[in-house]
Amino acid sequence: MARSFGASPTDAFFKIYFWAALPEILGGVRIGIIRAVKGVIIGQLLISIVGFGALFELYSANFLMGHFWAVLIVLFALAFTISEFLAYLERRVSYYAAKR
Repeated sequence: MARSFGASPTDAFFKIYFWAALPEILGGVRIGIIRAVKGVIIGQLLISIVGFGALFELYSANFLMGHFWAVLIVLFALAFTISEFLAYLERRVSYYAAKR
């Protein structure tokens, strides 16, 4: 339809296809961020000598559970905040894509 109204393939991509696909793209990015944070934490717990995994090992080995939970809660709060921001963008773009 865009082509019949004189849009070039580049115009059709950037003005129609991209905006129509953006909610699904943002949904995939949101799920990927959550899984990436989870994977980083598990990977660092298993093999890391620096970073959050080392902090988790240090705090749990020395029974510093307040520090352990503080690091864990900060990491999960960061992942949750990023996830909710991407969900908000997804809802905004979804509304915009549906109106087109």
